[in-house]
Amino acid sequence: MKRKILIIEDEKELAQVLYDTFSQEDFEVIKAFDGEIGVDKFYEEKPDLILLDINLPKKLGWEVCKEIRKTSNVPIIMMTARDSDADEYTGLSIGADDYITKPFNLKILLLKVKKLLKLDDNNIYKFESLSIDIKKGEININSESIELTRREIQFLEYMIKNKGIIFSRDYLLNEIWGFDFEGDDRVVDTLIKRIRKKLGDYNFLLKTIRGMGYSFDENKN
Repeated sequence: MKRKILIIEDEKELAQVLYDTFSQEDFEVIKAFDGEIGVDKFYEEKPDLILLDINLPKKLGWEVCKEIRKTSNVPIIMMTARDSDADEYTGLSIGADDYITKPFNLKILLLKVKKLLKLDDNNIYKFESLSIDIKKGEININSESIELTRREIQFLEYMIKNKGIIFSRDYLLNEIWGFDFEGDDRVVDTLIKRIRKKLGDYNFLLKTIRGMGYSFDENKN
């Protein structure tokens, strides 16, 4: 499953360079050339990460970031020619995860993106002594490997990509099993119970939010 990046950038040449770079790295890439369209694309496409310019037509990057943060923890990297400490502080304080000044090195930006997505070149998610290898289909805790089923891999990849977002049981059924699934919706609960058992001491990562659904969250509380 390709990870999706939304580029909100009004400099069309730069947007195309970014589009080409991330497409070659096997990302699905969506472009928006002003802030208002960027917000619309965010709601329509549900990207895994956003590259956000500040000086945008119609709606500044600051405002775009604030609006997105009302409903989502999707990683946001701000890209701008503004290089003052005050601007960087503002960007990070309103919810951006990282800040990079133009002109920037594309290799460094790519590393920042992969780090924020917590997936390296081999599709491995890492947290403390835990690693989840999506490609191999296994969990590794303190050098002990536990095999995952195809459905468990699908589910974990989706939840890791959307870390911090709460999904209802019905939504997960549609996303993981498909709209034509006609079985018992408790398959979601059963799958999560099975994955939690395999996660061992890290079972807190898959949280049940009472009355709302499920979330993948690194917060131990």
